[in-house]
Amino acid sequence: MSDQQYQSTDFVYVDPETRTVVGKVEWDKDGEPVSKKRVMKERELPEAKTAKPGPPRKPRERNYPWGSFRSMCGIFKLLGKGKDKEKESSITLDDAISKSMENPYWD
Repeated sequence: MSDQQYQSTDFVYVDPETRTVVGKVEWDKDGEPVSKKRVMKERELPEAKTAKPGPPRKPRERNYPWGSFRSMCGIFKLLGKGKDKEKESSITLDDAISKSMENPYWD
């Protein structure tokens, strides 16, 4: 499914690894969202690490996160949109220290 098919108010499941929309949220008869199981790839252990003796652990069950299409675009940057978490500072540390020595309340 293409990301363009959804309106900003549609509730969708998102795959955080591939940053794609999996589908629209399904609701049960009580009005609760149905959890959609996430397909996990099996990881191989590096050669240096070996598995512990005993029965293998049961893999952790994970679900796809869901929310409105608009909020998921902001969080997971689905359409190339999203919030920039950090803006680069236009002033270097040396300049900031010298300005603070001259004037403690500089802009």
